[in-house]
Amino acid sequence: MFVLVIGDMHIPHRVASIPDKFKGLLKPEKIESVICTGNLCSKEQFDYLKSLSSDVHIVKGDFDEGNYPDTKVARIHNWKFGICHGHQIVPW
Repeated sequence: MFVLVIGDMHIPHRVASIPDKFKGLLKPEKIESVICTGNLCSKEQFDYLKSLSSDVHIVKGDFDEGNYPDTKVARIHNWKFGICHGHQIVPW
């Protein structure tokens, strides 16, 4: 099983969708958890990530309008992951 770490999708503002070659690699039966570092930019992208795994961890990016936390600590098995988008870190 894999953990998908993804961010800055900017769909549909910068691109129409995830490239087909990459999307073809994203198989729900192989992805155990998803960590998203923000900038989903649409509910459709959130729904897509939820279709890959029921264990989805998302933080808010500077272009997100959803109600996501700015930071989050996710626990996956015995590991803890601190997640942030990065636009809060100065200087940038």
